[in-house]
Amino acid sequence: MLKGVIIFALTRRPIVLLGLLVFIGAGLVALSKLNIEAYPNPAPVILEITAQSAGQSAEEMERYYTIPLEVGLAATPGVDVIRSTSFYGLSFVRVVFQYGVNYYFALTQTQINLQQNVNLPNGVTPQIQGTSLVGEIYRYQLVGPPHFGLTNLRTIQDWVLQRRLLTVPGVVQVNTWGGTSKEYEVEVNLHKLDAYNITLPQII
Repeated sequence: MLKGVIIFALTRRPIVLLGLLVFIGAGLVALSKLNIEAYPNPAPVILEITAQSAGQSAEEMERYYTIPLEVGLAATPGVDVIRSTSFYGLSFVRVVFQYGVNYYFALTQTQINLQQNVNLPNGVTPQIQGTSLVGEIYRYQLVGPPHFGLTNLRTIQDWVLQRRLLTVPGVVQVNTWGGTSKEYEVEVNLHKLDAYNITLPQII
């Protein structure tokens, strides 16, 4: 059989050369369309959407935030699977698209569906998290000494930990939920303002 192939190639050189040129041309066309990346991603496009509402239990987040997000995103073109998890004060939805769907097309369609089909209570706006080929969400819990208080923990998180974490290379965003924010209330004495000839807009 091998001898017959060799004889055919030697006796019909024009046909062999033509086949070789066609083979080379097809290879060049395939090479021009090949998606070459420094870090190839074999997975489909995955978008992660979060919604936060302080003070809501996991059951309330599931009912009022997670389920409406799932229903509103189900009509997005190219969606394959929608997975979700509800935490205390946080709704986390992961949308997996079909293979071959362009990332920017998926992102645009998801943004449109969030604006048109999702209406969450308390004016909460869902956020599409920044992702990368090797991106992931890291969750941690801040614990203090006994009787330290949720307000003090939230203050440390907002003013110390969050700012330091954002300086770490590769960190895209830091989302905080839980605890209570510290507030300062100022009571103005109008009689003393008149005595010192100071107006209320000057104080504000």
